[in-house]
Amino acid sequence: MNVIGVSKFMFAMIALIGQVCSLIGVVIYEAFLKETEVRTVIMWNVIFGIFGSGLQVCFAMRWNLECGIDDYVFLIFTDVVFGAIALSFGTLPILALFAKITPKRIEGTMFAFLTGTSNLD
Repeated sequence: MNVIGVSKFMFAMIALIGQVCSLIGVVIYEAFLKETEVRTVIMWNVIFGIFGSGLQVCFAMRWNLECGIDDYVFLIFTDVVFGAIALSFGTLPILALFAKITPKRIEGTMFAFLTGTSNLD
């Protein structure tokens, strides 16, 4: 982040925008993707992930500046937006699937296990 000149305050603001977008991702999942089959949503998550990774390569190669896109704008619309998409298309369907197949009385344990292991990466 020092290379592109992102201050600690701006990094915190980008993280705040990311949290708001994650909330929007949850609302999108609840409104439109809740009834969609899990494997279809995961397939779209992989497609969006590939596209997002390509945009990260563009940022690393500094192609955004060649296209006239500011670093902050590019960071917000790539990392933040694709983070929200990854939440709504990746994490939530898996948690919903496990909630459906988990036996009674251990739902909390399974949820804690899944969220704990997902934070290891």
